[in-house]
Amino acid sequence: MRTVVTLVAVPAAILAQAAIVNRLPFDWGAGPDLVVAVVVAVALTTSPAAAAGCGFAAGLAMDVLPPAEHALGRYTLVLCLAAYVLALLHRNTGTTGALNGRPPVRAVMGVVAATALGVGLGYAVVGLLMGDPRVSLAAVAVNTLVGTALTALAAPLVAFPLLWVRGALGDNEYSAIRGPLPSGRW
Repeated sequence: MRTVVTLVAVPAAILAQAAIVNRLPFDWGAGPDLVVAVVVAVALTTSPAAAAGCGFAAGLAMDVLPPAEHALGRYTLVLCLAAYVLALLHRNTGTTGALNGRPPVRAVMGVVAATALGVGLGYAVVGLLMGDPRVSLAAVAVNTLVGTALTALAAPLVAFPLLWVRGALGDNEYSAIRGPLPSGRW
């Protein structure tokens, strides 16, 4: 059931980000990144490989949706890597049991903020390595810090409910189905 929730939440966040948030005329430039918040919620409740797949798919969709003014795959690489590292850290720190209950809102906001900061800086570093002329220290500082703060403020509305729903559901609804019977039995 978690997979169904993910298959609905990720495209919804991508469409909301591309159709609404990216088109709002913010005076400061950057807005909240709903896709990062959703990918964080998925990464905290799944394996590193599944988190990387979710980050890859979400990043690729954001790379090809207009207004795509950067090299294809730039956001894909950063979001895939961030989701993988976050799920790996979450799994290896031994805190997987904490999500069976309700995680604190501050903790979710902190994880979303740290991931948004990492994604913003990673995006800037990849752009710098690729020779993007729009990457400057001032633009990176303002866009990354403002984007991180706004993404963290959006986390209780986006990541926290998804995290709670994914924590309440399980992926083992097919566990009662028996596989092939041994030969000779009907």
